[in-house]
Amino acid sequence: MIGHQRPTILLVDDEPAILEVLAAVLGTQGFTVVTETEAAVAAALIERRAAKGAPFAAVVTDVVFDGRTEGDTVLAACRSASPRTVVVLMTGFPALEGAVSAIKQGAHDYIQKPVDPGALAQHLHRALSERRIHREELSYLDLVDILSDMVAHTIERVDPYTAGHGERTRSYCREIAEQLGLDRSTTQRLELAAIAHDYGKIYLDDISFLTKKGPLTPAEYREVQRHPEVGANKLGTNPHLLEACAYIAEHHERWDGTGYPRRLKGGQISPAGRILCLVEVFDSLTTRRSYKDPWDLDKTLDFFESQSGRAFEPEVLDIFLRLLEQHGPAWLEAPMRDLEQAGLQPGS
Repeated sequence: MIGHQRPTILLVDDEPAILEVLAAVLGTQGFTVVTETEAAVAAALIERRAAKGAPFAAVVTDVVFDGRTEGDTVLAACRSASPRTVVVLMTGFPALEGAVSAIKQGAHDYIQKPVDPGALAQHLHRALSERRIHREELSYLDLVDILSDMVAHTIERVDPYTAGHGERTRSYCREIAEQLGLDRSTTQRLELAAIAHDYGKIYLDDISFLTKKGPLTPAEYREVQRHPEVGANKLGTNPHLLEACAYIAEHHERWDGTGYPRRLKGGQISPAGRILCLVEVFDSLTTRRSYKDPWDLDKTLDFFESQSGRAFEPEVLDIFLRLLEQHGPAWLEAPMRDLEQAGLQPGS
């Protein structure tokens, strides 16, 4: 919970029985709850409270009311009159469609119906903590927690095979940065970039190909090439993340200038960006995905040794290869553990 005041939540659904159950549970979980059964009335209430300087901390609204899609009316009222209010949509849509639609329209997230009241309470507490990302007094560890939750509730929800990818990338980046002698401030911003480097994927026009079984078409590949800059732009409005967003934008650039989106080359790529470029490739190659099996250690070593001065800066690559000699088996086992914790069994 934020501060000592109970956050006030607006629940909107055309089924009173659902509202009664959700309100009862949320009330025991530290929230003050207001309920409404009509989308238009809820929108007007949102606008009135905002005008009085007492906006709702969060609004949880159904998407369909009596057969009509009216949840967007509630969402629009929040975005116009109360943009800092967290909005969660309750939807019966398929998971992928629901997640992308909700987030692109400005909602924090979606929840699949039927809604578990306890899970909703936990979700709201996490969402309200994410809102803290714009506060001036945030510490580095606060930002780590917030970004980790944001990634877990967006891209990892859409593509479960990426479970743990950001956290593993963060860990490997930190080890290389320490060996390379990067200062503490730069290393911390690199770690933030590592956690959130794929965040832009959730904003692509079509992300169904993220879980595609086969290779991407040329059109799909062009679309996925947009995600580094999209993610940097989406997170770049936050003053805490300006440097991290620069590294996010670079994470698919290559030392020889063959990367994307800007085809940066050599010294045009920041030292932190060079590390993130390499580590992101390593974890992607050694992780099971919907379209491929993980690479083994010998194949991984052969590939990276062949890319010195090509895809990757030689000095950074040398440090990485020394670390891989020490930690290779453990690093290759880590993705499988994370996938199992996410409920994905080998071969699934």
